[in-house]
Amino acid sequence: MKASYRIAATLLAVFALHPGRASAEDVRWRDAASLEIEGRGWAKTAGPYDRLPDSAKSKVNSTAWNLSKETSGVCIRFVTDAAVVSVRWSVTSGSLAMPHMAATGVSGVDLYARSAGGSWRFVGNGRPHKQDGNLGRFEFPEGAKPGRECLLYLPAYNGTKSLEIGVPASAHLEVPKPRPEALRKPIVVYGTSIVQGGCASRPGMVWTAILGRMLDRPVVNLGFSGSGSMEPPIGEPLAEIDAAAYVIDCIWNMSEDPNVYKDHVSNLVHTIRKARPDAPIIFVGQSLMRPEAHPTKSTIGQEAAVRALQEEGVKGLVAVPGGNLIGDDGEGTVDGVHLTDVGMLRQARALLPIVREAVSGLIE
Repeated sequence: MKASYRIAATLLAVFALHPGRASAEDVRWRDAASLEIEGRGWAKTAGPYDRLPDSAKSKVNSTAWNLSKETSGVCIRFVTDAAVVSVRWSVTSGSLAMPHMAATGVSGVDLYARSAGGSWRFVGNGRPHKQDGNLGRFEFPEGAKPGRECLLYLPAYNGTKSLEIGVPASAHLEVPKPRPEALRKPIVVYGTSIVQGGCASRPGMVWTAILGRMLDRPVVNLGFSGSGSMEPPIGEPLAEIDAAAYVIDCIWNMSEDPNVYKDHVSNLVHTIRKARPDAPIIFVGQSLMRPEAHPTKSTIGQEAAVRALQEEGVKGLVAVPGGNLIGDDGEGTVDGVHLTDVGMLRQARALLPIVREAVSGLIE
């Protein structure tokens, strides 16, 4: 009997010393889809986190369509006063990682919070351990804070089957105020596996996500691994989005044939221009880690196609050379093509002034 009393007393002491170890009953969960979903170009999709609507299925190849179920660039924006936020999520595929990309990037989640100075700061990564029922717990160093704005990035190379955000029962978890009107239109980025996020260590380090935080504006990630080839009629779904600017980064999935660029670039631009006559369109050159390889034949072909359209009188087009995107020290890639976190950050920084100028209306 005395031993039982001692065990009970010890357990009471442990819980008294560690009040942060909350049980499941102490957390109030909310379906993340009931908060604000950013990074989607369409309000109506088959699943709340899908990247393409059903109407686009006939306008992309089957690989791109399947990859549109993966949630790269999709994020949840919310406000809370909690000192601790929990995340519970399940993914659509049991393949949590790839040989050249960690599970934290393929299937994990990333939490950011707005700092007192207004910038977005990384809080932590939710590491996936299984397909269903992953659990992440994030503590804010400064503790509870009223009206804290948060951003939760979803997996970059897996689909999100379910997602819940939890806070202590005494805390608030709310939909945030709308972004300022001048910052509501998204940047739409269409391209390859690099756009989708290969091979960032975590979702918040994909270059499109970094760029979005730098601009403090939503970004729609339409990167499709191996399938960002600019083939018609991809311009039709892109033109449905009322974008602040379009960024096209497709070269790695295209041939070196200049006639392909002449056809695809022209078709894409004219299709977008019918619906969005003033939206800037930025074409990104091919990024290679060897400086002597620039400009590549593909970059030259794309630049020639853009130049021909400019000579026709098409406004608002920009061709970005590939030579300065990821540096020349070889540290920007995992395998000579796909980007490391260093490469992701460099590409975002290289494109930042160009995109910022574009959305400010300074490009003719």
